[in-house]
Amino acid sequence: MPDIDLDLEPAIERMGDKELFLEIAHSFAATLPRILTDLDGKLMEGSLADARRLAHSLKSNCAAMGAESVRAMAYAVEKACTDNDGALAREHFNTLKPYIESLQQRLSALA
Repeated sequence: MPDIDLDLEPAIERMGDKELFLEIAHSFAATLPRILTDLDGKLMEGSLADARRLAHSLKSNCAAMGAESVRAMAYAVEKACTDNDGALAREHFNTLKPYIESLQQRLSALA
């Protein structure tokens, strides 16, 4: 599983409270498998507008968690969907997926 950088201090500062950050991080981690499944399904269907919305939301949440490199990968999926390039979106999704799985593990393990 790939290693990801999490810049937690600024993320916690933006939320103003470590306990709140941890609560949101654990909740977000719990939703990641469903988000991956939904995004994969929309890409398989060719529903690029729906896939773009999912990728956009994922991108925003990754940014809030301090996962900048993963945010950038989610943006690549979003941009490919915006450009109506399903093949490129799928390629970026396949690159993104193991990083999301790693992010889920990292966020779930935060204490």
